[in-house]
Amino acid sequence: MFRGRYEHTMSSTGRVSIPSRFREVCKDKYGDEKFVITNFDKCLVAYPLKEWNEIEKKISELSQFKDEVIYFQRYLVGGAVDCPIDSQGRVLIPQSLREYAKIDKEVVLIGVLTKFEIWSKEIWQPEESVKAFEEFKKSRELLAEHGI
Repeated sequence: MFRGRYEHTMSSTGRVSIPSRFREVCKDKYGDEKFVITNFDKCLVAYPLKEWNEIEKKISELSQFKDEVIYFQRYLVGGAVDCPIDSQGRVLIPQSLREYAKIDKEVVLIGVLTKFEIWSKEIWQPEESVKAFEEFKKSRELLAEHGI
């Protein structure tokens, strides 16, 4: 599982180093070092190909005639790009995704179990990190009811 928070600098060509811990998870659990990266909230989200395929399978089972499904597919699936890891452990983030997430140079990568998020450091700190903590505090009671 992906966990932890890492800060990296994006190269001038749009390449970001994937934390070695994340690469180990990919190699051990998925046997593949290819991610699908897409838009999500104010950040990007990276799924190992196997996890992404499961999401696409579930999405394809939804009604193709409901507006909310159509827009969901356009946004999430339409924004998705296959991004292999190069020999130096970096992934090239396409310009369109960098623009969407306002990623310029400094990035924060946050492990979230079967995926990880890629944030612009400027957006993550302090706005989203504070919001994440506030929402965490709110959700503790709900999660406690589920034995967590």
